[in-house]
Amino acid sequence: MYSILLTDPEQRASLAAARALGRWGARVYTIGEDRGLAGLSRFTVQHISLPAGVAHDSARFREAIAEVVRVYRIDVIVPVTDRASRALLGADQELGAKVAGPNRAAYEGASDKAALLSVARKCGLRVPKQEVLASRGDAVPQSVSSGWTVVKPAHSVAEVAGSLVSTTVRYAFGREALEALVATYPAAAYPLMLQERIRGSGEGVFLLRQRGHTALVFAHRRLREKPPAGGVSTYRVSILPPIDLVGQCEALLDVLGYEGAAMIEFKHDAATGEHVLMEINARLWGSVQLAIDAGIDFPSALVQSALGLPITASPVGRVGVRSVWELGELDHMWALLRRSPVELQLPPGETAGLAGVLKALVNRKFSDRPEVFRWNDPIPFVAELLRWVRGH
Repeated sequence: MYSILLTDPEQRASLAAARALGRWGARVYTIGEDRGLAGLSRFTVQHISLPAGVAHDSARFREAIAEVVRVYRIDVIVPVTDRASRALLGADQELGAKVAGPNRAAYEGASDKAALLSVARKCGLRVPKQEVLASRGDAVPQSVSSGWTVVKPAHSVAEVAGSLVSTTVRYAFGREALEALVATYPAAAYPLMLQERIRGSGEGVFLLRQRGHTALVFAHRRLREKPPAGGVSTYRVSILPPIDLVGQCEALLDVLGYEGAAMIEFKHDAATGEHVLMEINARLWGSVQLAIDAGIDFPSALVQSALGLPITASPVGRVGVRSVWELGELDHMWALLRRSPVELQLPPGETAGLAGVLKALVNRKFSDRPEVFRWNDPIPFVAELLRWVRGH
């Protein structure tokens, strides 16, 4: 029986991994400041508490993980967030256990959004039109459109005063608003990408790469997000992976030398029908539970690959499976009720208010799979619900 350590138990991806790995037969441990979701799952044998702030300091975080590996005889560490990935990937020898994920160079190549788009273009993928601000104080180029613009830091995590912090993607309409928004980003968030806003549904290709070959492939379409203008998916459906797109994704990961699990995120341009690359999630992603519900166990396959074991997960997933993040959906609808389309930065033609909520409710199906609530493991949902009530 293998012992697996999951970071960031507050993440829904960590909960999905704990449940999947527990069913596979692993002894699952979690580590974080509190139990979050995964630490409360019946599939987790023990949660290990971290002092406040340790997870934001890479050196102290590695020291804490190494001690846990020694005491609990951990075989594989699964970093669930970019912050944990940046701290742990490539440090297998220092930590005393396998770290499930790509090698350090491949992770950096996939996570540098500005450099990634240049590589992707050479692989035949369409990328958004963009301008890059290299450092704070650079002027917004005159070529940037006066319409909706996406402001995206090149890295999801930046180091500020010795601590790792998450950066934020935001939107601006009009040049004056764009310049004001750019000025709010700290120097550590640079380079900043100023991209055209692509109108269309978000789609993701999920791949597990092993020794230069694709072991697992899956795809999904985002039906709703939080915030409504674009963010994490709250409602999504499994779709047939587009063969040509999968081939281009494989070529991109080959150039990066990428091994492990990845979710390559696209916008399906409503105007042209083309898939436009947004970014690569070089770790387990928020909607991984959908893949598991559709029959493809990415977390267990990722661990098996790290251990050099045969992958037992089915390579074929069911199409048309829908998964809903229950409280994320409530937040989506609450935002539609409270704010106007302009305040929500919705694309033209999108509705808010009661009409938007009714449209969302009509779109739901009885067969939808809840992401967090499970009858055989209800406590994580109860804890999430209590936190949600307190926060609202």
